[in-house]
Amino acid sequence: MRAALALAAPLLAVVLAGCSGGSSGSDSEPEAAPAFNPCDSLDADAISAALGATVTLETGDVDTPRCTLVPAQEGDPTFDLSYLWFDQGLDAAWKTINPSADAPVTTPDIPGADDARVVSYTADAAYAVSAFLQNGALIQTVNAMALDPSQAPAVDAAMTEILTELSAGAPSSSKATAE
Repeated sequence: MRAALALAAPLLAVVLAGCSGGSSGSDSEPEAAPAFNPCDSLDADAISAALGATVTLETGDVDTPRCTLVPAQEGDPTFDLSYLWFDQGLDAAWKTINPSADAPVTTPDIPGADDARVVSYTADAAYAVSAFLQNGALIQTVNAMALDPSQAPAVDAAMTEILTELSAGAPSSSKATAE
């Protein structure tokens, strides 16, 4: 579990870097469109079918958006999604990530994506996966945790389904129109 946490820490730093940003705060600005939420393009039923276990989407609300796939049965895998706008792309962001040699990196072919990378780690008591998907300047991140390492094949199948759905639903325009 310690190794899984060590893997997640630098990945979280990259994700959080994209969460900062400011607004001019001017009262004369038109009201912004609702914030982009990766959950908007996800089909919980299709993901549940790929996983072989039921998950539901938790999207938060307007003030505190979130995107998490929560298992219906305690102990089943959980998926948490986030995103950042990064004009330099996944290659540049990847240079800040230093996955452990114990955590293999794959580059799945996801339709419509400019790039995708998946880092996985199996321990005695857990299976952890972090996936990164680039569509233009949008980098979406999916972190999954299964407390039972034997669920790895199911988590990988669900991860592929999630990445495919995220890519299909990614905004085709720039950061300015999605925020």
